[in-house]
Amino acid sequence: MSRPRDGTVTTSSDRSATMITRPRELHRLCAHIRETRRFGLDTEFVMEDVYEPELCLVQVAATDGVYLIDSKESLDLTPLWELVSDPQIETVLHAGQEDLALCVHAVNQPPRNIFDVQIAAGLLTSNYPLSLSKLVQQKLHIKLHKSQTLTDWRKRPLSEDQLLYASEDVAYLLPLHDKLTARLKKLGRTEWAREEFAAFERIDLYQRPPEAQLARVKGTGSLHGAALVAALDLMQWREQLADRLNRPARAVLKDHLLVEIAKHGWSKPEQVRSLRGLNLRKDHINDLCGVLVRSAEKPPAPKSAHRTVRAEHPLDAVLVPLLTSVLRSEAARLDIAYGLLATKQGIADVVEPFVDGRLDSLERVPGLLSGWRGEVVGRTLRKVLSGSWTVQVDPAGNGSPLRFCKPSDKPARKASSAGPASLSGEDDNAEDAAAAGAPGAP
Repeated sequence: MSRPRDGTVTTSSDRSATMITRPRELHRLCAHIRETRRFGLDTEFVMEDVYEPELCLVQVAATDGVYLIDSKESLDLTPLWELVSDPQIETVLHAGQEDLALCVHAVNQPPRNIFDVQIAAGLLTSNYPLSLSKLVQQKLHIKLHKSQTLTDWRKRPLSEDQLLYASEDVAYLLPLHDKLTARLKKLGRTEWAREEFAAFERIDLYQRPPEAQLARVKGTGSLHGAALVAALDLMQWREQLADRLNRPARAVLKDHLLVEIAKHGWSKPEQVRSLRGLNLRKDHINDLCGVLVRSAEKPPAPKSAHRTVRAEHPLDAVLVPLLTSVLRSEAARLDIAYGLLATKQGIADVVEPFVDGRLDSLERVPGLLSGWRGEVVGRTLRKVLSGSWTVQVDPAGNGSPLRFCKPSDKPARKASSAGPASLSGEDDNAEDAAAAGAPGAP
């Protein structure tokens, strides 16, 4: 590997990348990207033993080549992050939520105009999620040298293998973008992709309020009243201590210990020290007990302050698997990833209000019945739930194991995979008569 004075590093694969270590080099790159209005982005960071991810390297694929930005050189990366937040510039990534979170943390602005090649591929094939190496091999017929997945990116100097790995992580993002974009357009799924990518622009995706963070602490769902207040205060204290110590929050105080302390309201050091697996210094235990003392003086939290758990209805156990099977069959018919089409929670968001008689009066339409999902499967789900269509196994189906038909009718012919289905304003008889040509329907 050579390192000429112009900052270019050449690897044994004959792929060259320009190393950026100075502010003027970074500004020159950002100016070029503003002119071309698109770039590929990836980052290398360490987060296993620290509170906040430690950014070590930023890789950029511009239209004129690959650039490696050494963030250990104390560069101000604001000009680059501002590009990610610029709606006039398209940022191309692979599984990019964690990379985008670094941007949001740096400039407190949501990303704009994002294209994630992993999600785009999931709208074109049932294999999902595909790693970058598999995606590049399938779409571009190029084999990557993925050998540095567990490397320590904090160490300097970076080795030739590290530089090659880092370069390849972005070098093919723009060609992938072009190939996937053309395929999405051909199949009429461009708007599907835009709808998925728009989710990256919600800043709440990266900045959860304390109550939402608490909902992710295992075991807090059963807490209420004073115990719930104590758990919320303990969680916030844990976050602050983890930040000061620069350690992962769960390494400071494990979830099950946090829940146990909150449940009992222990505020004496000897009570807390009796817990097995506790790894806190004496002064930290004293601080924790002070949090519990102050928490006990607050009014109990109402049940509505945390997650509400709906009592399971006997029909749930029947309808959830039924809709899961219907959706898996539809995903196979459309040749898209089931994991993108539906989630367990998304199915519950349809089943539960249907069982409770609230499906048609919801203020917010469930995801499976709105947007591109509503276009391709919403009508089918409604018809199956209402009994207007029955579900039959079709062993001879071409990739679609189920078919749908009206009760007492002969099976309807197979569905087409082109064109959206209407979800509202149709007469039932006319809808059934036209069902054979609608996607997501017989």
